[in-house]
Amino acid sequence: MANKDQSAQKMTSLLKAKPPGINPAVKQIFLMLLLASSILNLLAPGPAQARDASITDFFITNTEEEVLVYLRVKDCFSPEMEEAILAGITTTFLLTIELYQRRGLWFDKKESTLEVRHSLKYDNVKRILYLSHSYRSGEPQQFTELGKAKRAMSDVSGLPVASLSSLARGQHYYVRVRAKLDKATLPMDIRSTMVFFSLWYFETDWARQDFVY
Repeated sequence: MANKDQSAQKMTSLLKAKPPGINPAVKQIFLMLLLASSILNLLAPGPAQARDASITDFFITNTEEEVLVYLRVKDCFSPEMEEAILAGITTTFLLTIELYQRRGLWFDKKESTLEVRHSLKYDNVKRILYLSHSYRSGEPQQFTELGKAKRAMSDVSGLPVASLSSLARGQHYYVRVRAKLDKATLPMDIRSTMVFFSLWYFETDWARQDFVY
């Protein structure tokens, strides 16, 4: 456990002491240190820290015109992911949302598939976290605290997934959702290093909610 604590202290001091701006050389040093820290975490004695991300607080409602989805992604951040965010590495969550019509004895009909992204980036000059959503226009949300940025990144609040005019009255439908880390936005160094990737990556099971229109 001593090795684990020392590694965490070294990483914290590095993040506090780094100069403004992230250049390739500094990022490479960070990745090397993160790799060393990750290996120490894996080898250090003590109980394993399981991280099973899941979809929670999932429900469906509607306005006069649209079907809306609310949900939260739980247990999706690892310490290594948080360290990398504070080092200036953009992190993106990809949510896949599918709408089906139930058809009894026949195969269910997929009405639509929607993919949305939540991306978090830290500006270590201004010390501000920027959160953008692929389905929202305008400027990204700004945060000065990582905890608040994480909560906002994990939440989906009132996302339109279908227009009521496209649904049939009296029919049974369901929405299912899955969330995962978007590999495509990560630096190649991390995608190609299994230790990094295994400590960062998450993918939830599908969560489902039924409704009748």
